[in-house]
Amino acid sequence: MGTPMSSRPMPDSDRWPVFTVPWDDTTTGATDMSHLLDKPAGATGFIRIVDGHLATGDGKRWRIWGQNLTRAAALPPMELAPVIARRLAKFGLNCLRLHHIDHRWPDGILMRRKSQTPLPPRFRDAVQRDDEPTRALDPEAMARLDYFIFCCKQEGIYIDLNLNVSRPFTAADGVKQVDWIGYGKALTYFDPQLITLQKEYAAQLLGHVNAYTGNRYAEEPAVAIVELVNENSIVESWVKGRLRGEQREPFGTWGDIPSAYAEDLDRLWNDWLLRRYPDRQALAAAWEGDLREHEDALRGTVRRLQPEDFAAASRGRFHDEATFYSSIERRFFQEMAAYLRGELGVRQPIVGSSDHNHGINGTMHIYDNSLLGIIDGHCYWQHPRYGLEGWLGSEWTITNTPMVDAPDHSAVAQLSRSAVAGLPYTLSEINEPFPNDYACEFIPIIAAYALLQDWDGVFIYDYGLNSDESRRNRAIQRFFSIGNDPVKMAETAVGALMFLRGDVRAAEKLVERTLTRERLVESLRTDLPDDEHPFEIPLIKGRLALVHRTALASFDAEAVTPTEDELTLPEGDIVSDTGELVWEDRPDDGRVLIDTPRHQAVIGRTGRRATTNVVVDLETPFAAVQVASLADAPLARAERLLLLTAARSANTGMRWLDDTRRSLGQAWGHAPTRIEPVTGRITLRGLEGADAVTVQPLDGQGQPMGAPITATRDAEGFVIPLTAEPATLWYLVTVSRPASPGATH
Repeated sequence: MGTPMSSRPMPDSDRWPVFTVPWDDTTTGATDMSHLLDKPAGATGFIRIVDGHLATGDGKRWRIWGQNLTRAAALPPMELAPVIARRLAKFGLNCLRLHHIDHRWPDGILMRRKSQTPLPPRFRDAVQRDDEPTRALDPEAMARLDYFIFCCKQEGIYIDLNLNVSRPFTAADGVKQVDWIGYGKALTYFDPQLITLQKEYAAQLLGHVNAYTGNRYAEEPAVAIVELVNENSIVESWVKGRLRGEQREPFGTWGDIPSAYAEDLDRLWNDWLLRRYPDRQALAAAWEGDLREHEDALRGTVRRLQPEDFAAASRGRFHDEATFYSSIERRFFQEMAAYLRGELGVRQPIVGSSDHNHGINGTMHIYDNSLLGIIDGHCYWQHPRYGLEGWLGSEWTITNTPMVDAPDHSAVAQLSRSAVAGLPYTLSEINEPFPNDYACEFIPIIAAYALLQDWDGVFIYDYGLNSDESRRNRAIQRFFSIGNDPVKMAETAVGALMFLRGDVRAAEKLVERTLTRERLVESLRTDLPDDEHPFEIPLIKGRLALVHRTALASFDAEAVTPTEDELTLPEGDIVSDTGELVWEDRPDDGRVLIDTPRHQAVIGRTGRRATTNVVVDLETPFAAVQVASLADAPLARAERLLLLTAARSANTGMRWLDDTRRSLGQAWGHAPTRIEPVTGRITLRGLEGADAVTVQPLDGQGQPMGAPITATRDAEGFVIPLTAEPATLWYLVTVSRPASPGATH
């Protein structure tokens, strides 16, 4: 059994050894994964869709191992751009999602303010907007963006360009009630002016010619994907009660919409009903009499439902309103895609938005996104919960429990709900945010199970290092930024090796889930939250995604499938149908084992576990131990292996508020970063013909650190001791074999 959360001792992380991964590292060596990237990006043409998956221009299967760069991180000083691009390539990152760049310079590419007057303080989560238009791009910002994308292209790194994310629309843009709209969630789907502004921005960005590549971004093969909106769904906003129009003060991104927009929705709703039904009598009949005396679409008085009305609403009324919101999403996606393709000549795959809110059933939004031919999902294991001051405040908490203890509710299970049969599926935001004690589990688990599911791409959120100060500081920057996190960056490199090589086989069986139209709509008001129940079909456990591939095959089938009695899912050890992945489902003692020819890992708590070639005797409370072949040869025959042993990371001076370890408040600490030593021993067995094994500790740049260690040999194999010294995350393992008779050197 594992240690219950309430009895975990408070760590003295300042006693852990210092270990840093320099932001400007461009060295070569065993940990350099840039050889996995084809250079330059786009050399064979545009990324396209072939047989339901992403492919390069020559038709070769292409997987994304990516990273989010937000705001100014996407606009580095030009003298640093080649260094940053090279570092990203070194960690095996082959695509960057340029996110939240629709801000004013220096945080984004919108034209800088003319006024130097400081902006007034805002309400919690409110957008920091001003009174100048945002309808032009800043020349200096675009010069930086152009050069950075050019440098990335040369390194084999593609770009995912995001359009509307968090633009601070202003009254000068012609936007009404602008101080009340936050990021404009839901409104961007139907407000004519906001749609006009989105098209204008798309034309400016995608029509821009990169001075260094000579290509418009719409015709730049190194741009892999274009995304329309981010975490934005009017269907979700309806289900979550954010379309009321009852705001009493400016709130922010996830608040209620302003009254003027609610009135617009009322008009659109009544107009939609008039087109659908010839008269009030027909409407009343379709709604089984669920129409109040004063409600008449001809007079614009049919009210829209709120979540508290859902249960009592007739089938006809509820289905009509769900269809109305879905039609708004679908029309927007069709209109924007037609504009990008027809007017701007965009040649890249287009993503609508992401399925991101796992507190509701998102199948209707997935259905709407499927129009564009590519599906995207977001998921965080234990995203922080913020207080009144928002994400920069001190009143935040995390649950701080490991994902390995929750297979049915894991990020893998939650993400698996969104995949659609025959369409590429990417994960454009994932993370187990800092400072979770168990975050070392996340990257190897996601990489392995994304391959099992045969998904197309992974983008970790996010790189951080948005400023010269953050690069010099070299501390881990709050929840999401991993650029200075030694554990997550080291795991990014090893994850690239696993994911881009395809070291885990896709599941042999595909379980296709089909829905009737009835189920598709009713799921919006009848299902449990997704963190309790990942799929649209009751009684199917999330562990389905740990055993077989699964995808939505129909949104309008004759029957809901599979039925409960069609699936037999394992208890205890959840073994993939390939036999390569095992998720041990044990209370407070879950583990994941990866056992493939080229990549093997043990993730979990203290104890002994074994794969085909690796035996882990772990003393550290929780760790992820991975061994990967550095060549195409399997571990049993490879000459060089990379051993990664990862537990917790911390900033110097970081302090938990109490033993529950749910919050640091504002005690984030400072540089240098530190790592919890992983202690115990590793035994490498079944190494064909091996007569010696040497182990070279590596520093944060992947360079030799200290003297090599000679593994001892016992009856089981070659034993590698794991001690607190030297302090490192990774080791180069060299396997020696006697020369064959007659061999020459």
